[in-house]
Amino acid sequence: MRIETTPFKRRKISMTSLIDVIFLLLLFFMLSSTFSRFSDVELNSGAGRGSSQDIAPAFLKLTDNGLTLNGRSIKLEMLGKEVATLQVSANINGLILSVDKTASAQQFVDVLTASRRLSGISLQVVK
Repeated sequence: MRIETTPFKRRKISMTSLIDVIFLLLLFFMLSSTFSRFSDVELNSGAGRGSSQDIAPAFLKLTDNGLTLNGRSIKLEMLGKEVATLQVSANINGLILSVDKTASAQQFVDVLTASRRLSGISLQVVK
């Protein structure tokens, strides 16, 4: 007894889906390599800088509305000048940065970058 079956037909390979997958992978790796160099923000701990009694800090608060230094509203561009004035008049050598939950990550990075330029000032970040 012979069983009749239909012969096996090969389907054509669809190149469209393969090209789409390759394009998406290429796009993903291009984007991830572009943003990877901007993702590092160096945060130094205060260890090894002396005891907490040696630091006379000023209080810096970051919100979505801007910065306040010891309760006075300041612009980010004026941070260096204001801190230099406090170094002379109040003999401060540290900043305590409080970041409000309404502040954006970009604002935080901008303040970290600006505070890195300050000489003789240690920065501590609190919640």
